Amino acid sequence: MPSLGKSLVRGLKKVSKPVFSQTRDVTQRKERGLHPVSELRRFHLLVCCFFCSVCVSLTYAFDLFTTQFRRQFNLTSSDLTIISTVGLVFCYFTIPYTFIFESCGPFSLFWLCGILAAIGGFGLTGVFRGQIPGNTATIAVFYAFLNAASGLLDTSYVSTLVEVFPRNRGPVVCLAKVMTGLGSSVLAAMSGTFFVGSISGFIYFLTALVMVVCIWASLVIVLPPYIVNWWRRQDKTQVEVTALRSMSTYYERKFVPVPRLAIGYTVVLLLLVFFTIEAPVMAYVSNISRGGRMAVGAITVVLTLCIFLMLLPFRALGGMNDSDPELEKLEDSYAATHAKEIGVEGDLVQLDDFGQEREAGKEDGVETMEPIHNTKGIDTSSQSEDAAGKHSRQDPRYTGTIKDYLLSIDTWLIMLLFVFYGCMGTIVMYNSSTISIALSGRERSTQLSALYTAFLGVGSSVGRIAFGLFEAYVQHQDPENRKILVTMALPFSPTLAFLAGLSLLLLPGSTVLLPFILVYLEEGVFAGINALIFPCLFESNHNFLYNLSFFVQMCAIISFNLGMFGRNIDMQQRRLGIPMDLECNVKVCVQMPLIVATVLAFCGIFVALAIHIRYAAFVRRSQQRRPESGTRTQKARAPWAIDGTAHHTDNKASGGGGAVAMGETGAPGCALTSPKRTRAAYAASPTRGRAER
Repeated sequence: MPSLGKSLVRGLKKVSKPVFSQTRDVTQRKERGLHPVSELRRFHLLVCCFFCSVCVSLTYAFDLFTTQFRRQFNLTSSDLTIISTVGLVFCYFTIPYTFIFESCGPFSLFWLCGILAAIGGFGLTGVFRGQIPGNTATIAVFYAFLNAASGLLDTSYVSTLVEVFPRNRGPVVCLAKVMTGLGSSVLAAMSGTFFVGSISGFIYFLTALVMVVCIWASLVIVLPPYIVNWWRRQDKTQVEVTALRSMSTYYERKFVPVPRLAIGYTVVLLLLVFFTIEAPVMAYVSNISRGGRMAVGAITVVLTLCIFLMLLPFRALGGMNDSDPELEKLEDSYAATHAKEIGVEGDLVQLDDFGQEREAGKEDGVETMEPIHNTKGIDTSSQSEDAAGKHSRQDPRYTGTIKDYLLSIDTWLIMLLFVFYGCMGTIVMYNSSTISIALSGRERSTQLSALYTAFLGVGSSVGRIAFGLFEAYVQHQDPENRKILVTMALPFSPTLAFLAGLSLLLLPGSTVLLPFILVYLEEGVFAGINALIFPCLFESNHNFLYNLSFFVQMCAIISFNLGMFGRNIDMQQRRLGIPMDLECNVKVCVQMPLIVATVLAFCGIFVALAIHIRYAAFVRRSQQRRPESGTRTQKARAPWAIDGTAHHTDNKASGGGGAVAMGETGAPGCALTSPKRTRAAYAASPTRGRAER
């Protein structure tokens, strides 16, 4: 059986080789003298993640048709709470998929997402059309399928994105994640324009959108070559595995083209401005013509599709023809070894042991050797290598295995923080209609529901963008004088949740939108923290930690949304004598859950401070140890292999890094770096002998 399994894996890899390859594109680019990391490919992946994020926001679309659910199927508030809770449990229970992602990557998970979305979408549409009996159980089951697709899609693309953009993960990940919140505004606009009075048509549209995006994502969203999982390790030698892993250096030091990223943020800002104006207009202006609604929908679609402008193949946008850094190293080395026999002022020019030009002169009667040319990109000592790494390195991170992380107090402090300030978000995000009616005493119209959903997208997007830019600022500080740590942002979310809770409890019901916006902003910051805190604080196993946080949130949803909020609503309605098929329009119905959520948010502030204090102490300890390790004398090493053998080269002999010799099938001599130009130029160099001596 093991041999049969290996044969099957080998056959699948052979069939998929023309489409999926970890080295083909890298080899072709390096043969052309280009940087191994293609920015157009990375931004194609980012655009696909952008639309994945829109699909993930379908969980927030539940609020768009809660009124239709209640009227058509005579559901109670408790029934709606059960439906939303069951759906969210399936959305957040993603830990089992971690083992698939870690061993095989995201490809199969995207196809599973498409299948789950198809079952849930078509089933829910059948319920609305009367083809399937409509009750709490059937609606909950099909809604759970849609939510499972949403959660799995989210964890698959986010876990891949943070590995593809390790150097600029903050602004990149938050640009994609912003559409998880802003996508709800897009869906609300589509529902109120193209699908007025047609809930089944809208669900059909959502289903088709998710299926198309999942198929697209399976072909585009791929883990970078340096992540060698079980699937990639099959039929590869240790040399090939080492070669793939050495690609991490390229990704860790590669900055994204700022103009392309600026286009993405410009599109997001335009969407924010548009929805800030469109949402209240569509909610409160009753005499909008059908043509006007169609125009709003068309503008929404066009603005969303403008994200493809990031892929324009213009040199001015950057990332088109970045040169191979290894080729630059060798070329600069050749320039350094062409020593001049006579300097500008007639002084003798010699080469030191590292191939760097030095000018012989005299100072106060003493012969000196001063460098006259600093070569770019050449490591002349272990200290230079450490310095290069130091300026590209982020703050220290906790190392260890999954077991180590599970036994770490820092991991569980983060999870406890998510529970404490996630309580307010869970209650408000998925019961906003019930809370609004209880606090204001009035039933909420469909237009007002669309307004709340739109502001959910705007507030959540602002929170995501804010944290992404904060993380980028933290990462670009001077490594020797970093005063701001990413954990300093952690108390912000529980503070917002605490203020929102006080506002909901103390302000009049007519002002309920203000605390809702605070919660939406808090949820946006929370989404950014949830996506980035693990890559920022932990060295590895990011997908597992991300899914673990989902599991903790799932437990919180069951406890707070169903156990506390839903049961309390039922108890208060029975006590007040309000029929169960009507919404509770008395503040006392939601008062106790809001008090509990407010108290937990206040406690979350101190948990966040504890996380920051512990991490700051860890960073100080790591920085104190760093100078000790930097004083060790080592030879400058290049992590690449030449001619199919993994070894390190001395820079004073080679003048630069080597090249990885590895082909698609592992045949020696198919190098990742093209030797045609570099070795020929080096062999022809008239100073080769001196450099080698």
